[in-house]
Amino acid sequence: MEEPHASPSQPDSEHYREMASKLRELARQFRFPGARQELLTLALRYERRADQLDARSAPAISDQEHD
Repeated sequence: MEEPHASPSQPDSEHYREMASKLRELARQFRFPGARQELLTLALRYERRADQLDARSAPAISDQEHD
């Protein structure tokens, strides 16, 4: 996997989705079902975190559109 980019701000939802995608790709390469499942579970947690970040920022975006 690539080195994470240094950023002074919090990662956004796109970052979490990118990491989830990389974890799924890595899981496909694993031979052992237990390890593969752990990576897939972690990928799912990253996707859920991305969804939470999107939901948190959605009201702010819709408020700006009405201005």
